[in-house]
Amino acid sequence: MSGFNPMPFEARASAKTRKHKDTAGTCRERATADLLKSVTMITANERVTLERSAASWEARATLLDRLEQTARARSAAQGLGA
Repeated sequence: MSGFNPMPFEARASAKTRKHKDTAGTCRERATADLLKSVTMITANERVTLERSAASWEARATLLDRLEQTARARSAAQGLGA
């Protein structure tokens, strides 16, 4: 079986699937979605889990905002120093 190729083609992601962009906006969207889902949960554990997830997404969004502000400030400072 020297010429046997079990994968005759390369596996690629579907053209229909959108790539996840890791931005503050998308993190906030996910936080909002988790909070909306938490309202419909029957058990307290499910609700708390989704609320905790929403808080984590919001914290990540805040972090990304700070990183973007720092990067803009650095590029502005480099532009003025040149």
